[in-house]
Amino acid sequence: MSSVIPFDQYKPRYVSLAEELAQAIRGGTYPVGSLLPTEPELCAKHAVSRHTLREAMRMMREMGLVQSRQGHGTRVESTNVPSRYVLTMDAIPDLWQYVEHSQLEVKRMRSIASDEALTPLPGAKSADRWCLIEATRQVEPGTPLAWKHVYIAAAYKDVAKDIGKRRIPIYSLIEERYGIKTVRVRQQLSAATIPDAAAEALNLEPGSAGFEIVRHYYDSADNVFEVTMTVYPPNRFQYSADLTLTYGTSKLG
Repeated sequence: MSSVIPFDQYKPRYVSLAEELAQAIRGGTYPVGSLLPTEPELCAKHAVSRHTLREAMRMMREMGLVQSRQGHGTRVESTNVPSRYVLTMDAIPDLWQYVEHSQLEVKRMRSIASDEALTPLPGAKSADRWCLIEATRQVEPGTPLAWKHVYIAAAYKDVAKDIGKRRIPIYSLIEERYGIKTVRVRQQLSAATIPDAAAEALNLEPGSAGFEIVRHYYDSADNVFEVTMTVYPPNRFQYSADLTLTYGTSKLG
């Protein structure tokens, strides 16, 4: 079974269309170097609106399959799509999906003062000690998906020896060893310039743009015991979440 998680089966039409066109490219219907049919032709052939087609084309450009130029059409650039991990999460246990389908490779560990961290550590004093784990996460051997810094409060530092040996989330390792309970995770997603160390580990040019997720793990006393900062190249990861509006006792999906 492939380790790359496919797009959700309940996908929007533009996603299905992008996959259909990608399959046609791989099958030789549209060879590398050729131009795709015009927008009106593709809309008619696949019975979709221009908006749907343009979203599909945007997705294919992000995958590196095609290149569009004003006045010159859309040219097929490649038949191969880089591996991409798709994470769908709306609850803490969903983090297991990510961990179970990828491997954490620890590069180094060391003790630092909280003010040395690359991201804020809520509630920490400047002199507080934290265990820092620098690592990459891989879906396929030799293909780093992400670079990450994991900060663990000093009280739980001994868990570091188990990190990377089992495919379970680090917060679960801490729960097992110390008997605490993770009650919430606060996360922040943002575009970011990839740090030099991350660019080197991910085989990217220094100063490349990327995607950053920072997560703060809180225990039952509302103390932060773990913080992770994970950096992804934009073409190797996709994050998906379902949001539900709630009015009284009814829900509108």
